[in-house]
Amino acid sequence: MVKDNIKLTGKLSIKKYNKDGVLVETKEVPNLVVTAGKEFIASRIASNTASPMGYMAIGDDNSATGLGQTSLTNELARVAATPNESGAIITFDATFGPAVGTGALVEGGIFNTDSTNVYSFDGDLDVDDTSDQITITSHGFTAGDQVTYTDGGATAITGLSDEGVYYVIVIDVNTIQLASSYNNAIATTPVQINITGTSGTTHKLNYGTMLCRTTFPVINKSAAETVAISWAVTVG
Repeated sequence: MVKDNIKLTGKLSIKKYNKDGVLVETKEVPNLVVTAGKEFIASRIASNTASPMGYMAIGDDNSATGLGQTSLTNELARVAATPNESGAIITFDATFGPAVGTGALVEGGIFNTDSTNVYSFDGDLDVDDTSDQITITSHGFTAGDQVTYTDGGATAITGLSDEGVYYVIVIDVNTIQLASSYNNAIATTPVQINITGTSGTTHKLNYGTMLCRTTFPVINKSAAETVAISWAVTVG
């Protein structure tokens, strides 16, 4: 029997330039492809439905990285990143110019949207146990949008799991259901997940997927300085 082991690894190179454009600091650290990123890759292989990765963010919280993370702990700035493919390596290049993301930088991530939209709802008041519908006023979702559910430390809604990835079924401008797959969400007769509400107002749906998150030794960026990051993800 042949067994193939495919791993997602990589590293990022961080360079800081002073106000005169002179390189003054360089760091190179390994990255972590999170679970949501792996699920994103699987989704692209199967259906090509998720938006491609094309944005990079930086933040100032050095909380330990974990596979279940879906966002930076404290994001300061997000900019467009240019992807370049070479064989099994994809490199994302991004520049955080003067006054963009200033402070003690210690975390970075790669995303597929220009911002992470977070939709909060009440697990008791906004969840209909009979229709499996969730009320989110003026949500703006389209059928098949991929979201990540978080319970915010409360008891997870029955039928969903904390940090679980789901797909939106649009009922109307204020109401949605969730499906376990893209195909279930966009089917002529969509197949929703059977959910049961629970108490707490900390429940959230996050629209936008993170591929990687990593932390690195602090880089102090002033409003006059520029930070350039080249982030390589290797499949192999």
